[in-house]
Order: sequence, then structure tokens, then C-alpha cells
Amino acid sequence: MLAWAACSSDPDVPVEVSAPGNQPGNDFLGGDDDPSSADGDSQPSCLGETRAAEAIGLDMYVMLDSSGSMNNEVPPRSARDFPISKWNAVRASLTEFVRAPETEGIGVGLQFFPQLTPGVPPSCESNADCGANGGNCTSSVCVDTTAIDLPNAPDPVFISAVDSEGPYCSQDSECNAGQLCREIRGLCVLRPGVNANVPAGSLLPLGVPAFCGNDGDCSDLPGTVCEVIGLCAQPVGGQDTLCTQTFACPAAAGQCVPGGYVCTEQTRCSVEDYSTPAVPITSGPTRATEITNALASRVPSSLTPTGPALQGALEHAKLWAADHPDRQVVTVLATDGFPEGLCSPSDIPDIAALARDGSAGNQPVRTFVIGVFAGADLAEGRRQDLDEIARAGGSQAAIVINTAGDVTQDFLDALNRIRDTSVSCDFQLTGGSLDFDQVNLEVVDSAGSAQLLNVGDVSACGDEEGWYYQRDAAGTPKQITVCPSTCQRFTSGGVTANLQIGCATRIR
Repeated sequence: MLAWAACSSDPDVPVEVSAPGNQPGNDFLGGDDDPSSADGDSQPSCLGETRAAEAIGLDMYVMLDSSGSMNNEVPPRSARDFPISKWNAVRASLTEFVRAPETEGIGVGLQFFPQLTPGVPPSCESNADCGANGGNCTSSVCVDTTAIDLPNAPDPVFISAVDSEGPYCSQDSECNAGQLCREIRGLCVLRPGVNANVPAGSLLPLGVPAFCGNDGDCSDLPGTVCEVIGLCAQPVGGQDTLCTQTFACPAAAGQCVPGGYVCTEQTRCSVEDYSTPAVPITSGPTRATEITNALASRVPSSLTPTGPALQGALEHAKLWAADHPDRQVVTVLATDGFPEGLCSPSDIPDIAALARDGSAGNQPVRTFVIGVFAGADLAEGRRQDLDEIARAGGSQAAIVINTAGDVTQDFLDALNRIRDTSVSCDFQLTGGSLDFDQVNLEVVDSAGSAQLLNVGDVSACGDEEGWYYQRDAAGTPKQITVCPSTCQRFTSGGVTANLQIGCATRIR
């Protein structure tokens, strides 16, 4: 049987342990071949020092969703409970987290998304509502015009159809050739009983919507009236459903809620707005007060610019990590929605790519994702979208909280889980001058102990167990980090780590 000579804290007592690869349930060992042995069947004994590996300090930059949907209430857990909003539940969790003795010494910074342009209203009906700095209202878009011969109409009339690629606008000159800038706050629909050839309430012509801003826009369509477009209160199959007074919502979709238009420049899309924290990362005595005050002063509103928010969070975390090489830095993206609005990137693969880039290099910053959702909001694979971002950011899977449960406690548990995960996988190099070619990482679990192999850098980890040095700008090792697959094992509990000093580093 292959045996390893483990280093002992007593230099006169070398300790022999069975090869972990031959023990059931323990596969930390990267392979049976020993690079220090010619035949791979044995390795020379090594006397050295073993000390407990100390996790490095942790800093968290939290990017917190404060969009309008965070005002939605979560169901009371009992008849005696008062309903609270998602925002108040999450705010209570984060406040308790930064006040807890267990988080003393952990740096926490905070920013919110969306960031908004001052003086621009949260909603609009027309471009005039947006003022000089708000851009255009999303109620006005460029539309294609088509001449249609309608039943019982004296002449062909122009029906406006929205170009899905057309921009929001304030005048025709902002549109492409053949398009007009039109308000689309409503649909022209038939008044009941005015045309025997077309059922009352039908769009005119059938299948081609006629958009309108007021009844006057429907004057070319005999017997029609402009009905304001709304959205059904609940998504159907994960999709929003348009509605009007005549075209009511399906039974499972709730009431028709009119409006929902916003000024295009209300939500800021600049990455700089999100890389600049509302509360800088700090572990000092003022941390809890600063974060509590920031949360208390924030009023949720508007949309969800997830892309620039995450990009800004990662940029700030990367800069902070470069300036604090003795700390591990992670981002926490906490949201109750998916990308919406005019900011880019907005596609999940592009947002996941941001998280992947952040987790790469010699100073990786992992991205953790916390989602707060009602069960119906995660239909049609939406949970997989959250997982895609989390996996790309090196945190394996999103932590999803169902609003049917105890949101306050579950969100606090999620923060504590991130804390425990993050401090388990990165270890300090302490003890004065070290020969970095004579350092090994020993892991101990219920099946025994074993030395992990040094894989060189994170790009060589793959799905294998192992570790590598994080290095500073000069290339000097500054900490030990275990590979993602090893980290998963650490965070499952029951695993400890030791540094072994004075034995030639085992490499893959």
C-alpha cells in the first residue's frame, strides 16, 4: 500500500498515514503518482512543521436591488403577522447581519440599483413629463405605417404597427425611413355593436394593432375608441400580458394595471454609478451605523439594470482587492427580478460573462447571487438564469428565497452561508519568511488526511482537487486558494486544513 510521510509538529516524530486515495469516501488526493519518487511507489520522509491554516479576512461588496418591485408585499406567515414588503424584510436581514458579533472583522460595502437621475419622475405618460433631463417617455415609439382597407370604411386608412427594433422618440426625425413617432399608450378598439363584420372589441384590422394616444388618433377607424394599454398584475407563463378595458386579463393574471411607462434617462446605465459605493467597504466600528442609515434612506423605485450594476460592483471589488491583497473580496448580487429597462448588457449570457471575468486572474472576485422570488416568478427556466450567473462567478449556484417563507430569516441565512463559504477556501501564509517551494496544504476529514497537489493557477483547476498561490503584482505568493471543486467540499462541513512547512511542494 502506498504510504505518505506526513510532516509533524514534533520534528523527531515523523507520522505515517495510509494513502487517502485508498480510503473509502476520501478522494482529496490528486493521484497515486508521486513526483518526488522515481517509481511512484514511495516518497522519502520529510520532517517539518504543521500548523492550522488560517482563513484570510473577508470583504463583501453588496449590490442590492431597490427597484419598484421590492415594494411588493410578502404573504403573512400567520393571521397574526403584519404584511411587510420584500424591501423591509431584506433591509432587516442586512441590518442584523452587520450588527452580529459573528461578522465582526468582515468588511461590508453597499450600493443600490437602480441609480436614478435626480428630478426625473418615476413614471410618465408623455414625453413632456420627462423634462429636460429625462429623455423620452417609453409611451412614444417609432412605428411602421401600413395602408389597410377596412370593412365599411370609405377609404383605406393607415394603421400603425410597432417596430420591435424601433427606438423611443419625441419626433419623426428620430425614426427610420417610413416610420412615424407615435404615442402608443392605447389601442383603437371597436365600440360594441358598431360593425357587423367585425366582433365588438376586436383590434382593427384583425391581427394588426392600431396604437393610439387618444380617441382622436382613432378617427380614421369608424366606430373605434382608444383604450389605454396596461399590464396584467401577474405574469402568465413567465411572460407579461398586455390588456385594456375591453381585453381583460386571464383569470389567473389578476387585474389590468394601466401605465408602466418610464423616462428613458431616469435609470442610469453608467457603470461608474454602480462602482462608486453608497457605503465604502469597511470593517470598522461605524460599519453597522453607515449601512443601517443607507438602507433607511433608500426608497425602492423604477427598473432593474442588472448588467451595469454587476459590472460596477465587480470593478469596485477588483480595485479594492488589488489595494488589499491580504483580504478576500466577493460581490453579492441580491435581486428580486431579472434585467429590464434600456441598460445593457441585459442578456443573461452577457451578464454571466461579466461574473466569469471577475472570477478569473490572480486576484479573483467571486460573485454570489441571492434571488427573492415568488414561486410563479421563476417559471420557464428563470432559476437556471440565476444559477448561470452564480456558476460563472465561481459560486456554483444561486441562493433562491421563496417569498412564501420567512424572507427575513432566509435572507440572513443566505448572507451567513456566503460568509461561511468565503472564509473556508482561502488561507493566509503566515509565520515569517517562507520557502514557497516547501509548502503543502493538508486536508483532514472523516476519512483521514491527505496532501492536495499544487496545480499552479486557477486556470489549471478544472474539475480536479488542488490548490494554488494567489500572487501579488510582483508575483510573490500572498495566500493559498483551493480549487472550486475542493472549495465545495470544504463548505459542506467537517473538513479542516493545515499548512505543512518544510516539505517539498507536491505539484500536479
